[in-house]
Amino acid sequence: MSRRINRSLAAVTLLALSGLAVPQAAASTVSDSGGRTVASETEVATLSAVRSAVVRAAKNRLGVPYKLEYGWTCRETVMDCECFNRNAIWHGTKNATGRGLQLNYWLQGQINQGRKVATPRPGDLVFWDTNKRDGIRYGGDLDHTGIYIGNGKAINANAYYGKVVTQSVTLGGTQPDPLFVDVLGPNGY
Repeated sequence: MSRRINRSLAAVTLLALSGLAVPQAAASTVSDSGGRTVASETEVATLSAVRSAVVRAAKNRLGVPYKLEYGWTCRETVMDCECFNRNAIWHGTKNATGRGLQLNYWLQGQINQGRKVATPRPGDLVFWDTNKRDGIRYGGDLDHTGIYIGNGKAINANAYYGKVVTQSVTLGGTQPDPLFVDVLGPNGY
């Protein structure tokens, strides 16, 4: 991208984060080196603001006690991994856009609500199969989830630690191949 586009993106991002209206001049499209339209600057800035808000919402839940809650009894004061995702995604999207994204109550439903991605971005969901003895990989047998925050880190409500914590996406080296799912883009954020 050119310097002009980078400066415009920075200005649009600051405006989006501050809640101010984005000027029409900054809403031009961005093209890749082949001349294909990738996204408008406004769309890029809005997506960046939403992802940042989701990461902030996830970080705000660090230290919240873990309790197996089942999706339909999800609370703010104690949470399991699915409940953590629901809280962080709802509050992050609501704070950034005024409309919150309601995730499914159960883990497989959250996977199906997005699209699998090979290269995660902050705000994507991360899923693990922590029971390697069952021999099923990504066959509906994933049993833990969290939110990717960048730099190989994820925040998750972890029963082992008894609270919401930040860990590597490999959960300390025990899960070498997590599944990443983007729920923001496919749901209009």
